[in-house]
Amino acid sequence: MLKNNYLSVAQFQLRLEIVCDSKNDTLTLTDEYYNQMDASINVIKKLKPDISIFPEMSYNSKYNDIFRKLSESGKMIVFGSTYVDGINKTIIYLNGKQKQVVKRYPCGSEPMIRICEKLDVNDFITRFLKEHEFYVSSQKVYVLNCLEYYQAAYMIARNRELVSDLFGFIVPCSNSNPVVFLEESKAIHNHNESIYSFVTNRVKEIGESGYGSSYVFGPIQYHEKDWLKEEGIISEEHNASILTMSSKDASYSYGRYATKETISRFGRSDLYTNTPKDIIVKNLI
Repeated sequence: MLKNNYLSVAQFQLRLEIVCDSKNDTLTLTDEYYNQMDASINVIKKLKPDISIFPEMSYNSKYNDIFRKLSESGKMIVFGSTYVDGINKTIIYLNGKQKQVVKRYPCGSEPMIRICEKLDVNDFITRFLKEHEFYVSSQKVYVLNCLEYYQAAYMIARNRELVSDLFGFIVPCSNSNPVVFLEESKAIHNHNESIYSFVTNRVKEIGESGYGSSYVFGPIQYHEKDWLKEEGIISEEHNASILTMSSKDASYSYGRYATKETISRFGRSDLYTNTPKDIIVKNLI
């Protein structure tokens, strides 16, 4: 049930060790990983976010029963991603069920790129976007795994039909150049001021990708932006920047984000509600 026209979203930026060979990326199951997962589960149980997002390669089947249970009553939990028979798949829990969605745009460092079909963006939108479409408390979201967001979100954001009822993009990520992704988000939100981007990275430990710097872009009320900048939660000057997470630390963010029907940037309309609310950015452990 949507509470007061807000969706609550938590992001979990984890420090992960990944081993990559010619066929698969594999998560190394260290004590640090388990400690972070236990801490993340405790945050979800305490804050009860409508949507929880974990970065690429953070999935472990050991937690299936726990996340099925936590996703009951309309909650969504997103893991990007895991390799299944050489194919990178995004793992999504919703309403107590698990769904796996094939990642259609691999990056150059992923072994899947050797076998993956190269897609035109319009082809992706026509053939595969429905696989990435979900509803949380009657709000539509697109789950786009890393390069899917980079390649397709700009075109989606400028398509009136696709964004007419869109809350935002849920983006599990593990990229080696977050600055480029940030510039893409700026371009997306230069053209659409009423949707959100929740980009959730992993922190580099071993390998050539995962430099942290998770962030949220989207509608933000004028004075709320000033306050969040004073508190050090916003580090970007862009009008749509809501929060920025460290590029080094395992951390999490939480906030409640107003749906587009009630957003007024300057707070002058009769329908005005403040957005975002209750923003938290903290170290995970």
